[in-house]
Amino acid sequence: MKRTSALRGLAAAALAFVALALLPAPAQALDSTTWLQRNLVGIGYLAGGGVDGTYGPNTTAAVRSFQHDNGLDEDGVYGGRTELALHNKVAEVQRAVGSGADGAYGSGTTDAVTTWQRAHSLSYDGIAGPATMNALGIARTVQITAQWKFGSHGWSVSGQFGCLDQIYIHESGWKVYATNPSSGAYGIPQALPGDKLAAAGSDWQTNPNTQLSWGLDYIKGRYGDPCSAWGFWQSHNWY
Repeated sequence: MKRTSALRGLAAAALAFVALALLPAPAQALDSTTWLQRNLVGIGYLAGGGVDGTYGPNTTAAVRSFQHDNGLDEDGVYGGRTELALHNKVAEVQRAVGSGADGAYGSGTTDAVTTWQRAHSLSYDGIAGPATMNALGIARTVQITAQWKFGSHGWSVSGQFGCLDQIYIHESGWKVYATNPSSGAYGIPQALPGDKLAAAGSDWQTNPNTQLSWGLDYIKGRYGDPCSAWGFWQSHNWY
C-alpha cells in the first residue's frame, strides 16, 4: 500500500512537471522579444544586428535608453507601460511616412521611411533615428516635446527651458506615471488632483504630450513663464 502510494505520488509529480513545461513561455518570449528588438532598431535605439530573439544586455540597455527618453522608469524591463510607449512611437513614425500605423516596425515601414528620407534629402537607411524623427516633426524625448510647445506660449527655449527642467526634475523626474503617495499629484507636471490633466486629453494618464500641454498651460496661466514658476517653487517647494 505504501509503495503503491509512493509510485502514484512520483507519477503525479512527473505529470505536473510535464504540464509546467508545456505552458506558454512568460513575457519576453522569442516572438515578442524579436518584435521588441525590431521596433528598437527601427527607431534607432538598437543596432541592426541586435535582432536575435534573446533579451540580453544590449536589448536591456536599449530599453532603458528608450524609457529614459520617454518618461518611464528605467528598469530595462519590457512591461506594459514601455510596450504602449514604444508602440505609440513607432505608430507616430508610420503615420508620418504614410505606412500602416500598427506599431510594428516591419519591412513595409522600413521601405516607407527609406522613401521618405530620400525624398527629403536625408541619409536613407530606413531607420527613424534622431535626425529623421526631428525632420518628421516627432519629438524623441519628453524634454523635446516640451520645448516644441514653447513657441506657442511665447517663451524661448534658451531663456526658459532650464527653469522648466528644474521644476519637473524636482516634481516628477520627468516621469509620466509619477504619483505623489501623500497628495495623489500625478504625471510629469504633478497635477493635483491628477484628473485635472484630462482637460488636455482623455489619454492624460499615459501620454506625455497631453500632460505637458496641460502643464505648460498651467504655468502660463498662473505664473506667466517657467522661470517665474521656478522662482516661486524655490521659495515654497511647490508651484
